[in-house]
Amino acid sequence: MEFWEKEFECQFCGNSFSQIRVFSSAIVVESRDEDLKPNYKGVNALYYQLVTCPRCYLTLFERDFGKLQIPEDKKDKVETVLNNAKKQFGELNLGKERTIDDAIAQFSIAAAIYTVIGHKRGAAEAYLKLGWLFREKENKKEELIALGKALQFFEDYFRNDIVKDEEEPMILFYLGEINKLLGNRKEAVKWFSTLSNKYRGVSSLFVKAGKERWQELRENG
Repeated sequence: MEFWEKEFECQFCGNSFSQIRVFSSAIVVESRDEDLKPNYKGVNALYYQLVTCPRCYLTLFERDFGKLQIPEDKKDKVETVLNNAKKQFGELNLGKERTIDDAIAQFSIAAAIYTVIGHKRGAAEAYLKLGWLFREKENKKEELIALGKALQFFEDYFRNDIVKDEEEPMILFYLGEINKLLGNRKEAVKWFSTLSNKYRGVSSLFVKAGKERWQELRENG
């Protein structure tokens, strides 16, 4: 068994609905790209990370859906995003058999919502994963555009918001890795150096990968 249904209540329009979730036992990471993008065997868990209200199209990560408060002064902007999404994407496929284009639609909506409400961390992650989806689709141009936006939000978040201790290694890793992917070697070295020195001896996938990238960049001059 791969899927189950979970109940949600939309914090924007008040709609109650159920949506497909993936059992953790069905998620198998077969490999990872250099930037730690997971490549799944079987169910592509990336397609099911977001929750979308089928009535108003509010789309957020599951951790935020029904919980993240939409600021009163941002509601008109959110409504504009949602109306535009309905026109652009039409009826969304929120069932079990989702395609990469279904996932791209959802992540595009989520990225726009997090952007207009000023939620930098959510926008950064939504754009990062949107970039990954374009990579799966072999659309290099759109991948780099999405990753560039992810980088801007990660940096803005790191410099101007309160970053939780448990998420800082991930943030520092992507500040280094996305800069590297975009050809900004000097910036990449700076962020990987910060990560490696600050978290020396810490057991973390991001710390380990960051140290490897830092060493590679130094060795390659």
